[in-house]
Amino acid sequence: MRSAFLFLAASLLVAAGSHRASAAYYSAKGMVANCNSEATYESGWCAGYLGSWADADIDMVRRNACIPSDTNLGTLKKVLLDYAREHPGEVETMSGGELLQRAFNRKWPTTSTDDTESEIFRRTC
Repeated sequence: MRSAFLFLAASLLVAAGSHRASAAYYSAKGMVANCNSEATYESGWCAGYLGSWADADIDMVRRNACIPSDTNLGTLKKVLLDYAREHPGEVETMSGGELLQRAFNRKWPTTSTDDTESEIFRRTC
């Protein structure tokens, strides 16, 4: 019983340690590096991350940017990379999510504060 407990405790420590190590992967700097990469994995990661943000129907995204429903991933990537080039200090200090919010808000600003707005708002804003 004691060995099972020690094994479980060690496993949790390893899992917690690996989670902290991977958090930097979602930094603005890491995200911009992936989105600038020609490598298939990094480019795919970028497309997935950007698409997830654009498709998200959550308050934080909806309140801060009104991304048109017909916006493609290439446009999202261009908006992000243009913003990153113009604001290199933010790339060094922010998380990937923070940088995306700022880039998308600058391109597609909104003043919405209504938490009840639905997908209809995102298509019509």
